[in-house]
Amino acid sequence: MAAADTLRHLGPRRFSLTAVAETAGVSRGTVHNALGTRDAAITAALDHLSAAFIATLAAEVNEQITLADQVAAAAVLISAHRRKKASTPRGINRGVLILLLEHGNEALLRRSVELWTPLVRAAARRGEVAAGINAGRASEWIMRVLFSFELLPPIQVDLDNPRAVRRFVSDHIVAGLGGASRDTQQVKEIPA
Repeated sequence: MAAADTLRHLGPRRFSLTAVAETAGVSRGTVHNALGTRDAAITAALDHLSAAFIATLAAEVNEQITLADQVAAAAVLISAHRRKKASTPRGINRGVLILLLEHGNEALLRRSVELWTPLVRAAARRGEVAAGINAGRASEWIMRVLFSFELLPPIQVDLDNPRAVRRFVSDHIVAGLGGASRDTQQVKEIPA
């Protein structure tokens, strides 16, 4: 989507329908007819970026079995831009995540909770977390913790090391949700 690409490159302050038209190779009138006002175009672009971020996150976490591994995979993905590898998934970089957190945060958090709620419920059924856990609140907590990997500087964990990030999350996530301690769980090591 040209509006999303324009927003990603210019940010909301410099964003314009003219810039979207240039990116798309169409007239400004065509963009206006399709997206409406500048604010509507920014909202559509943020919605597109939010959906792409959640789809990328879902693809990573759905490959894992336990909640701890799922959250660890998400943390590794969110921290991946620090390593600046070509293998970092399109759409998951500091600029996009900060843009979403600053301007599209409500939609992003809503979609995030929708992603994590069934995963938390499944973890409760498996006994990984407390049976009576409020899955929606736990899902919001998980995303707030994950966003902190982007927003806060590392102190005792090397965020450039996927293995260290996985271990850091796995050591703390389930115990924080009232589940069994790491010592009493069957936790598999995931190679970096």
